Order: sequence, then C-alpha cells, then structure tokens
Amino acid sequence: MFESIFKRDVSSNETHVLDLTVDVHAHILPQLDDGPVDIEQSIEIIKEMYAMGYRKIIATPHVMSGYYNNTPENILQSLQTLRNVLKSRNIPIELEAAAEYYLEDELFRLIERREVLTFGGSKKHLLFEASFITKASYILEAVIKIKQAGYTPVLAHPERYVNLNDVEVINRLAFNGALFQVNIGSLTGYYSKQVQEVAELLINKKLIAFLGSDCHSLAQLESIKQAFKLKTFKEATQLNILNNTLMEKKATIFA
Repeated sequence: MFESIFKRDVSSNETHVLDLTVDVHAHILPQLDDGPVDIEQSIEIIKEMYAMGYRKIIATPHVMSGYYNNTPENILQSLQTLRNVLKSRNIPIELEAAAEYYLEDELFRLIERREVLTFGGSKKHLLFEASFITKASYILEAVIKIKQAGYTPVLAHPERYVNLNDVEVINRLAFNGALFQVNIGSLTGYYSKQVQEVAELLINKKLIAFLGSDCHSLAQLESIKQAFKLKTFKEATQLNILNNTLMEKKATIFA
C-alpha cells in the first residue's frame, strides 16, 4: 500500500497543465448511456476537464445488449454533433470516440463483422469491461480472442474485478496481450479500499498502460481532482503510460 501524500491543490477555477492530457475513457456523449442526459451537461463536463488540464478526450459510451444498444453510426453521429457545439462555443479541446464494450457473446459477433470502434489508430485498442464477478479464466479467453482478431485488448478498470486481485492472474493476462486501464478515481478509494489497493498494486508492478477518468458526471470529477494530488497518481504518470501518445494522431477507427 502506498502512502498518500498531498502534493498540490487543483482548482476547477484555474487551467492546470497536467502530465496527463489525454483521457481514454469517458462517458460524455449525451443520451447514449448512464452519462450526460443532454448536450449541456456534456459541455459542462468537458469545460471542467479542460480546466483540469485535459486537451483531448476519447468518449467511450457503453455498448451492452439490451441496455445500451449503441452502434458505431449513432456514436459517431453524437460525436460530430458535440464537436460542432464545441467549435461554435470556442472550446478548444480535441474530441474523439470509441466505445466501452461489455464482455458478452455479442461483442465477438461485432468483432467478427468488424463493427467495433477502437482508439489508437492502427493499434486498434479495443476497450472492454466485464461483470465485476467474472471469472479470470473468461477474461483471459476474451483477451486471447480479441488479440487473435487483430485488436489490442484494453481491460477497463481491472482493479474493480474481485477475481483479479492476484498478481499471477494479472501477469497471465498481460503476458497474453491485455493492456490495463486504471480508473484515476480508484486511487482515492472512490469505489472501495480494496479497489484502491489493487490499483496501487498495478502501479507498483508497472502494469498499467492507460489512466482513465471513467467520468459520467460533473460531480464525479471531484474524486479525480483529489487523485491528482496523490503521490500514487504522480508515480503512475511517470510509468510511460500511453495516454499522451494519442495526442498527435487520429484515434478512432471503424474496422
């Protein structure tokens, strides 16, 4: 367990340039999932994230059969609408879109038809999540299948899965090609103390590839601001994570 040391204060009233300028996991497209209910809420979240130091956000709405039946077409349409509003209001932030896919049979049908949205250009990073009680063996099987299909599997918030609190299991996933995206809020204990400890373990073992806000609302950004003050956050940003490598090229692929 790392010691929590408060380094600096981050105010929503000032623009603060972070070591981390790209967010790869955010629910900011309106009316697509459990994120903003309208475009004005989207704009408020984006303005706040800009003030926090973000310069690019990759929107990742949920895709889950029966709950969030989003398609590449409606996601990209929503993205373009939001981009147009940002431009009209002179909000200078880069916005792209992928998706957060739920681990289910339908995901593999979408992969087979090449109907998934990814980020990272030709690297085709595919962000996915699972039930928090999913067996590690099922996640490992999914990682292998996603990799074999030509995508790079990125497991969202691995620290939140109860069956992934074992270093050997985590190493096995990484060995088979999984990249890990840790939620920034996890470092503050926002989800639970156990989740915080696993997130710190992943940082300590240098096993994270991305940090993500997983932001759904303006209120949720408060825990992320608190994380910016922590020693563990600073250590994470010094691990050669991949977020900022996405700043110089288009991140959305529909393939």
